[in-house]
Amino acid sequence: MGSRQMGIWSRCQWARTRRDIRNRMLSGLLVLVPFAVTLILVRWLFRLVTGLIRPMMDKLLSRMLAALGYHDLPGPFVGIMAMALSVLVLLTLIYLMGAIAQFVVGRRIIKLGEDLVLKIPLIGAVYAAAKQLVQAFTFSEKAALKSVVLVEFPRPGFKAVAFLTGTLQDGAGKTYCKVFIPTAPNPTTGFFQIVPVDQVRQTNMGIEDAFKMILSGGLIGPEVLEDRPLSK
Repeated sequence: MGSRQMGIWSRCQWARTRRDIRNRMLSGLLVLVPFAVTLILVRWLFRLVTGLIRPMMDKLLSRMLAALGYHDLPGPFVGIMAMALSVLVLLTLIYLMGAIAQFVVGRRIIKLGEDLVLKIPLIGAVYAAAKQLVQAFTFSEKAALKSVVLVEFPRPGFKAVAFLTGTLQDGAGKTYCKVFIPTAPNPTTGFFQIVPVDQVRQTNMGIEDAFKMILSGGLIGPEVLEDRPLSK
């Protein structure tokens, strides 16, 4: 191998190495960023709620300890107890909100509150997007996203990853699929399409894996994507 060929090989090898490093760095960021954002949001929410509860807990705990005859306890000890009590109250409130939401009257009250929030400019849009994301990532049996499918989009010959959200029938009894085609890397926006059931292909990909692939722009995803006709 001549010096020129060695130089070409070295440049190609260096370009391949840089590409591999870049792809792995991007993959690492895509894994770490959601965790970091989640931790930041949880920390912010925790501080917000406990900041509202903590002053009340401090006063309540001080009165309780005084009534029991404990007047000279160290300040840090009282602070830790107040924080623990605040966390307990916060978890209890979350549980009660979930319990209320399961009843018809509770759902109506929550729906009324949501309607009021959604009417507030900007805040309503942020709340709606956040709620959609939370519902999408819960993966419960009643989740709006049924499965991951392939449809021809934006034109014949092109395949797009989509989420099956339901089915409907026209007046003649023909079945159609309701699909949501998300955009990458922001799956909260996309296109809603009504597609004949025979033009929808079922995949072997899970909803969580599909979100990973969309968020990464295809960098993270299965090496083999199987598809088959959608069972009616």
